[in-house]
Amino acid sequence: MLTITLILYGNVLHKNLGVCIKNKYINFLAFLYLYNILSNEKRKFDEFCRINNKGGNAMKSIRTQILIYLVIGTIVLAGVVFFLSELKLNELPDHIKAQYSEIVNARSDEVSKELKSFVEQITIISKSPIVRSMDLEKIKEYLPHLLLDQKYRNMTIAYPDGSAWSTVIDEFNISEQEQYRKIFIENKEYTISQPFRSPYIHESDEPIVIVAHSVVNDNDEVMGLVNVVVKIDFLNQVVKEMSLKGTGYGWIVNREGLVVAHPDPKASLEKNIKDYISSDSKTLDEILDAESGTLEYIDKSGERMLAFFSRIKGSPDWTFIVSVSENEIYKEINGVKNTILGSIIIALILLVLFGVYYSSSLSRPILELKEVFEKAANGNLSVKANEQVSNELGAAAKSFNIMLERIKHLTYKDVTTGLYNYNGFLLEIPHKINNLISKGDVISIAIISIDDFKRINSIYGYDVGDEVLHEFSKRLYNFVNTKELVARFLGDEFVLLLYGDDILTIEKKVRSLWRLCSGVIKIRNNEFILNTSIGASIMGGNVTSIEETINQATIAKLVVKKMGGHNYKFYNYELDEFVKEEQEMEKALYHAIENQELKLVYQPIIDVNTNEIVEVEALLRWTSPVYGSVSPLVLIQIAEQSGFIYEIGEWVLREACNQNKQWQEEGYPPVVVSVNVSALQFDQPNFVEMVNKILEDIDMDPSYLELEITETNAMDRVDEKLEKMESLKSMGVRISIDDFGTGYSSLAYFTRFPIDTLKIDRSFINDMLNDENAKTIVTTIINLAKTIKIKIIAEGVETVEQLEYLKQKGCDKIQGYYFSRPVAPDLIREMLKEDSKLTPES
Repeated sequence: MLTITLILYGNVLHKNLGVCIKNKYINFLAFLYLYNILSNEKRKFDEFCRINNKGGNAMKSIRTQILIYLVIGTIVLAGVVFFLSELKLNELPDHIKAQYSEIVNARSDEVSKELKSFVEQITIISKSPIVRSMDLEKIKEYLPHLLLDQKYRNMTIAYPDGSAWSTVIDEFNISEQEQYRKIFIENKEYTISQPFRSPYIHESDEPIVIVAHSVVNDNDEVMGLVNVVVKIDFLNQVVKEMSLKGTGYGWIVNREGLVVAHPDPKASLEKNIKDYISSDSKTLDEILDAESGTLEYIDKSGERMLAFFSRIKGSPDWTFIVSVSENEIYKEINGVKNTILGSIIIALILLVLFGVYYSSSLSRPILELKEVFEKAANGNLSVKANEQVSNELGAAAKSFNIMLERIKHLTYKDVTTGLYNYNGFLLEIPHKINNLISKGDVISIAIISIDDFKRINSIYGYDVGDEVLHEFSKRLYNFVNTKELVARFLGDEFVLLLYGDDILTIEKKVRSLWRLCSGVIKIRNNEFILNTSIGASIMGGNVTSIEETINQATIAKLVVKKMGGHNYKFYNYELDEFVKEEQEMEKALYHAIENQELKLVYQPIIDVNTNEIVEVEALLRWTSPVYGSVSPLVLIQIAEQSGFIYEIGEWVLREACNQNKQWQEEGYPPVVVSVNVSALQFDQPNFVEMVNKILEDIDMDPSYLELEITETNAMDRVDEKLEKMESLKSMGVRISIDDFGTGYSSLAYFTRFPIDTLKIDRSFINDMLNDENAKTIVTTIINLAKTIKIKIIAEGVETVEQLEYLKQKGCDKIQGYYFSRPVAPDLIREMLKEDSKLTPES
């Protein structure tokens, strides 16, 4: 089959080789013919295999497939290469013609630049003061001393009457010469004459060209001309210096066909273009009239020639011509074509022979690699491909092994901590559990979470947060032994598999883990005091699922979080009841607004110096028919985790503003109503718009509304919070920072915040008379506020001693049970009566 194919392929190429230049599509037809032959041969082979019941097994052999497709692909590729080569080779004549055209244009430009330089030089001479004076005596002294190129023979000065003087002839008349007519009669500024032989100097019969320029006075009147006589030999040098292969040569003719320059010096001004080109006058006129082009002609010896011509710019209608034998041009093309054809045939034979060998050597490692791929695809990521194969398959095997390792790492390892991720934990834990169960050990799964970790990310950035997690993970990794397991669970949470001889041992281990992870971590010269919450569950009894055990540990951890965090707890069924009860409270809260179970009470805020009420803080209360009076902390916690905080927060804000507006309309002294804003509520994108709409609906002056934002909330995403605060301030709303001093805020931020008030947390007020640290904090905050001109409110004032100390330190306002508990709106009315001042509660 291969032999027949090669013979047919050779016949097709041989038959079409002679006409490939004239018809570009012959080789395409030959390629289609070859493809048809190969297709028929392939079908015959398949039919043979089918009849002999061997086709199925034969074509399943990778060696047979590689051999067949290599041979077919090689032959087809060779045909395509030859076909594309023919297309490109057919373009070669045009490329070669373009090259010769570029040569002609370049030489034409060279002559043009030379003539231009003559004109520029004679122009400079014509404008010299001596020449413009037209004083012959001065000119006779000036012109002979000019330094002229060897191309120049002499210079001449002439007057309008035709009288002239030359550097080689004393006096003569030029009125019959071309330059006289061009300058004095046709008023040309300059002119380049056709070449001619001088009628005055007979010693040299060499043709010359005259470059002349008019001489004008200050009134632009032509007073004479000056010209330079140039030897025509410089043009002969241009055409002689051309390096053309074989019989090629260059020459110059003028508009009448007269030869101006030629490699044969005797041809100048003696020969005509018709003496060299056997063609009709119409064709010759095309050369002499056109700017550039190509002409095929037969010279006097009968040889076919190609003439490439280009008009010389700035010349007296001269044309530069390059004549080259057509045989010499196409001899190179034919040589290239024969070389390519021979190379393709030799390469075809070698590639077919190589395919036989290569199909055998290549199939074995491919089959081995295929087996490795199949195992990996079935989930076995421990396989390893053979990297010892000394070709691309070895490199592919190496790349596969690297890829598999990266897949394993990305699939089962956490990038930040280097521990297993949750997928890796689930993959490894069955093996660990089986080994521990066989030894009768008690098994536990613990979930550990860093309390309020987002604060670190918000204040110090995620890079520092990742470093904290990495350092934290080291403690966990060093805590477990080889039989145990630790992995990153979600975000700032980690999951651990622990074991012990009994439940008491497990409890001690969890307690040790909690103590180890709760403490100081130093990162980049910063100390971070970490609090952690741990939920744990014992595997055993009715629990057989790993996922169920992890879920129970998660529930225990959530309960710890809800109880304030920084503790540990083991799962028990009471926790299930706790979670269920919480879910029931969420349902009850859902209907609290529509059932009018929520209400606001107000606690006065007193001016320290006057004892007058200047503000009231609106506080939310919920009295449920099922749960009774619900703690505000529990209420807010349930509202935030259920998402009801948005609806409740808007209700509180509208109700408080509405109540304050009502007091004002009833004639009571106006006060500021202060409303606490949840972190989730403040993070709403439309929070500012919501506040503005409520104020517009109620028609309340924004200056009588103060929004309380906790210090921790303010320090999360500072730039975003700052933008919202500035928007609220531009509306006229007052801003207060609540619980100040309990966070870890940078004081630098508070110089940027547009706040009106700082509220000192009640915990510092309670301890300040007994604890020097608390007293220092209170004093520092008051002094800080005075420095940056911000008012201070002390929360939780309950004794006269506290009041006196705060008054002494310059505190502006106080709030607490010493004056009043949170009360209903009607009691606030009584307190707001004119000239009434609050007295301490008994």
